[in-house]
Amino acid sequence: MKLIFFDIDGTLITDDERRLFPEDAKEAIRAARAAGNLVFINTGRVRCNVEEFITEPGFDGLVCGCGTYIEYHGEVIHHRRMPKEDCHRIAHLCRNCRMQAFFEYAYGSFYDGEIHLPYLLPLVRYMENSGRTLGKDIEAEEFIFDKFSGWFDQNSDVESFKRGIEGIFTYIDRGPDFFEVEPVGCSKASGIDFLLKFFGLTKEEVYVFGDGNNDIEMMQFAGHSIAMGNGNENAKAAAEYVTSDIEEGGIRQGLMHFQLI
Repeated sequence: MKLIFFDIDGTLITDDERRLFPEDAKEAIRAARAAGNLVFINTGRVRCNVEEFITEPGFDGLVCGCGTYIEYHGEVIHHRRMPKEDCHRIAHLCRNCRMQAFFEYAYGSFYDGEIHLPYLLPLVRYMENSGRTLGKDIEAEEFIFDKFSGWFDQNSDVESFKRGIEGIFTYIDRGPDFFEVEPVGCSKASGIDFLLKFFGLTKEEVYVFGDGNNDIEMMQFAGHSIAMGNGNENAKAAAEYVTSDIEEGGIRQGLMHFQLI
């Protein structure tokens, strides 16, 4: 039995507005489970933002929110929650530094309605159109988050923001104007480590698939790592093996290369 972990965006589904999950990738995942392996999603998304069409092929569990939340066969076996006072302080830091944050909790999402950078609008529209409720008042009593991501522009004070979260959160550069933030001690790699101890397995029995900067830590942690052909150069450099693009059979090719199917 091996543990196999898949990132979502850019790995299982196309990282564009189509959000295409290729049928051959679904079939390959089913084949990997049928071969006796345990198959997990490992994503920066929180649990409520992992849609049913993504879990439809069947997974043994999910590592969500950069390792802050873990499910196994539908049971929550780990959930790292941030204290409310830290959540409110960080939300105000984002506002003061003009960082447009998307705050994510296992069971809901928030954004600051007073910050109006344009990058968030497509995501807000998509989530509202899919029937999910978004809070936009960071002063609300129910405001809380496990981790967050966001955007900035030339008027943002990124360096002050980084200093303000130091020691509490880890900042991950996701592109020219996009970032992701995870609690110190939590990551996709920490989620894998938790499950290794849970099952009594070793790193050599772990295989991970990813495509971006927030996958590098789990690639370096796992015994075996696969970067998607459509992934960025940093992910490819960190990986043991580079497979084909999502839409060119990359998932199946990677699983076959390591004889997992």
